[in-house]
Amino acid sequence: MKNKGAKIVHVNTWEEFKKLAIDLHPEFMAYAVQNAPLSRPPLGLRLVFATESMQYIFLDFAEGSFFRRTKLPVHFRENGEAYFEEEELKNFIQAELKRKDISLVSFEVLGY
Repeated sequence: MKNKGAKIVHVNTWEEFKKLAIDLHPEFMAYAVQNAPLSRPPLGLRLVFATESMQYIFLDFAEGSFFRRTKLPVHFRENGEAYFEEEELKNFIQAELKRKDISLVSFEVLGY
């Protein structure tokens, strides 16, 4: 991301983040799946998009078989490890924003 001097805005609700993404129409949204030790299962999702001067960040955490705010499903491997499907996230973002042209990129691809 080229926004080294960008301000960071933490958005608390999915509806607010969605509205900002619709209004600001970013080319792509980045995501990271992270360890969230206080969640059960311990799985967190970070979504980020940026404009010229701002970065908007939304966090969601697993609770049972879904994420609390987005209601995306959480899946479990045979060993009990929780994970989510990138394709489900992509479909969710495209449906919620009513856009097929937005790219979804993992922070790992961006080198973070």
